[in-house]
Amino acid sequence: MHQIRRIMFLIIALTSITMILGRPAIGQAADGERKGVPKTTYRFSYTPIYQFETDLDGGGKFDVKRHFLRFDITRIIDRNWAVGVGLRFDYEKWNFSGIAEFAGVKLWDKLYRPGISIPIFYTTQKSWRIGVIPTLELAGASGAETDKSLSYGAVLSAAYVFGPDLVLGLGGGIFERLDQTEGFPFVVIDWKINDRFRLTNPFRAGPVGPAGLELIYKPVDRWETGIGGAYRSYRFRLDDSSTVANGIGEVDFWAAFARVGWQLGTHYRLDINGGALMDGSITIEDEDSNKLGKTGYDTALFAGLTLKGQW
Repeated sequence: MHQIRRIMFLIIALTSITMILGRPAIGQAADGERKGVPKTTYRFSYTPIYQFETDLDGGGKFDVKRHFLRFDITRIIDRNWAVGVGLRFDYEKWNFSGIAEFAGVKLWDKLYRPGISIPIFYTTQKSWRIGVIPTLELAGASGAETDKSLSYGAVLSAAYVFGPDLVLGLGGGIFERLDQTEGFPFVVIDWKINDRFRLTNPFRAGPVGPAGLELIYKPVDRWETGIGGAYRSYRFRLDDSSTVANGIGEVDFWAAFARVGWQLGTHYRLDINGGALMDGSITIEDEDSNKLGKTGYDTALFAGLTLKGQW
């Protein structure tokens, strides 16, 4: 069950990355073609989130302060080609109380996850959008060895633009996530149901990252609301000085979220979001990915906001 849920997360997460970096390219390509020059778009987002204190099944409590920073550049080369660079940095501050160790491992206080992706998209004359996204990421706790914290892989996708209201596609990818190689398929969807409602994959910025599905309601031009669900899972290298040197930690949960967003002028947007993390667990493995222990935790509420900009 745990393996199935992790693969589900990867399917949804990479779907979102494809949508985020590929979807603007069609409209921008048209603009660049009309002007006769290449077009470059810059996007950034910053998301601070607080996960309120919750109980671990085996005793003890914890809360988490999370910060997600994103910066993307998309360059339209011509009417067919678009390339880009996506930079990300995630920082988490964990506060455990009533527990110091689990499965023989001293629990962490800080996690770092910087990453880079290089999306390349080709749009055919018949509305097909084909993409490849190679990605590198470092994920580790304070004191973890950098060369043992690397994850990498690539995604291939093909989506068909049926019209201004519907994009559907399929793809597949393969990733090495700290001594585990995983391949997976995924589905791309961006469906404008009517003038007010849209069903899509969430953007990378947000309370739970690029995962799941979101139904968006936009009653007026300047603001919108959204509700959705997601599965989230990530792995990280542990401190090399721990009793279990170079071990691996994994966190996973289901999330239900809601948000309200306002357009702040031409280039900026602010979202206020919140929700609950459910059926969460923390797993500890040794350096060779052998499971040493696992504990669940109670449903945890979270709240945060996201500031986005685009030029």
